[in-house]
Amino acid sequence: MNKTILNSIIAVTLLLGSLAYAAPLPAELVMGKDRSWKGKIIRRDGDWIEFSSGNSASPVRIGVSTITELNFQVKVNADKVLGMIENREFESVISSLNRTLEPFAEYSDIPSNLTSYRALLMELYYLTKQYDKSLEISEKIAEDDRSPTLQTKARVYRTLALIDSGKSDEAKALLSTYGWDKESSADAAPEELYIKAKLMMLNGEYRKAMGVIAKVIVFHSQDPDWMKPAEMLCAEIYTELGMYDSAEEVCRQILVLYENTPEFDQAEQLKIRIEQLRADQKTEDSLNSNEA
Repeated sequence: MNKTILNSIIAVTLLLGSLAYAAPLPAELVMGKDRSWKGKIIRRDGDWIEFSSGNSASPVRIGVSTITELNFQVKVNADKVLGMIENREFESVISSLNRTLEPFAEYSDIPSNLTSYRALLMELYYLTKQYDKSLEISEKIAEDDRSPTLQTKARVYRTLALIDSGKSDEAKALLSTYGWDKESSADAAPEELYIKAKLMMLNGEYRKAMGVIAKVIVFHSQDPDWMKPAEMLCAEIYTELGMYDSAEEVCRQILVLYENTPEFDQAEQLKIRIEQLRADQKTEDSLNSNEA
């Protein structure tokens, strides 16, 4: 689990449990030329919002298109969130995030400090295999250039969600759009390499995929966020190549090093699959022997 987003939201907002906000909503209104006012959003009226600042006796109407950003005030218990994620209570965090974001739903089209939460929600939806929901969020964040880090992350999860949901043609188109379809250098980002290898494996190009994923393992061995999935993908590619001993050895390392992670579960499942593949191969060899 990438902790970048979690670290970025410690200073901002997230409330676990139920939280009911009645209008007006406390917020900071940011407009062009670094102008900002703290106050309350009274309500939204189509392409307009009514905003009341501490220095204003009555609300003023402001066009949504003129707003640079809205910074909402929400309390956060980041330590609790991190603990829940480390315990893989993903569905509970998803429910809490959705409850937290619900009061702000009608302002979701306006740039705000809630993007970090939506990015975390995007990642959790991907981890729980709710790919359509992950895609819905990632498509919006991928077009938001206020934070290059979050934008890149959204592009990564958008592509991964397409790959894992079987939409390989759309994933390929995104690789071209993002410039990730070119030959990867040694200093290419690990997420770019991982996505390429995953797509190659989906297309049955197992040896090419192994060559690309090996770059993650060799050149990004200190990256905790991509090393685990890279090793897991390596085991899966070995399996597709029929190199069961190698696949089992990688699974063994994952089970030793990455306890209580999604990769740990995947390695256990892959070991069971390999045992079945070995049994099927043994049966086929026996049948061929008897026929001979």
